[in-house]
Amino acid sequence: MILILVVALVLAVFRLGSWAGLGTLVPFGFTAILARIRSGPGRPDYRPTLLIAVAGTLLIPFLVAIAINYAIWGYFLDRPRLDHRIAEAVRVETITHVETLSARDGKLTFLGTPVEDIESYLGRPHRPDGDYYELDGRILRALKERRALPTPWPAPSMSAERLLTAYRLLEDSGRLEDGAPGYDNARKLRGILVEATDRDGRRLLFAGVSGGEVSNDHYPYYEFLFADEPAGGPARLLSFQRFYYDVAGMEGIEWPAFFVILAYLLFIPTLVVQTIVAFILWRGRRRRARAADAAGCAASAEANEFDGRG
Repeated sequence: MILILVVALVLAVFRLGSWAGLGTLVPFGFTAILARIRSGPGRPDYRPTLLIAVAGTLLIPFLVAIAINYAIWGYFLDRPRLDHRIAEAVRVETITHVETLSARDGKLTFLGTPVEDIESYLGRPHRPDGDYYELDGRILRALKERRALPTPWPAPSMSAERLLTAYRLLEDSGRLEDGAPGYDNARKLRGILVEATDRDGRRLLFAGVSGGEVSNDHYPYYEFLFADEPAGGPARLLSFQRFYYDVAGMEGIEWPAFFVILAYLLFIPTLVVQTIVAFILWRGRRRRARAADAAGCAASAEANEFDGRG
């Protein structure tokens, strides 16, 4: 029963029939078979050795794999979803493509242009990696799915006054990442800004922007959601999320690949631990059997002595 549940869980996690799920079952299958051969399903030491197989070839590799995935890409399993509050806005007012430029005083600001050819931002959603690089289109795809894009198209662009303060708003949040030494363009952003109104009448500002290279081939992507304060104070940050992507680097190598690699790397150590535990349990069972035999012999001898006296 345990074996069936484990196999079903692995295939479900890896989307039934995927190469990663099937590949990960190989080291687990070997260790599970050896657990059965060494102890037999009816013996008390079968379950501990089987649990060692589960932990060593599935559980530990999975936990380490998603930890590595988070350290590299900024998420454990999948890219985070768009904040539903901007996707469910009742009215979209402006949509602007922005890029960072240096102002005369040396400070960075945004240059905005209208989003005219929307199809170029929507990517290839019929492919599993459809939005891997088309991150600018995440918000546009969400609005299109809800039929919330403004009509007629193209949508109005953000005013020049708002653009002047938009970059500073992101920078003052303290969430923009500095690049490693030698990567000086990390804070140069490009992406999509959307102004909208939510169901409560609040004016929202969404920024989905990619940063410059922070390390070799490694780029951050940010999503900010702000709400204007009714009293005219500074906009309040409602949500923030950041993850990473590579260009000509490790793109596509995520936790399923790490999982499979770790499962095979831990295969031999799992067998060693399994063998040690099986041996300890076997010795314990043998010691208890000898003790039981000795106790039985002693009881038999005592009974015979009693009968002789009688």
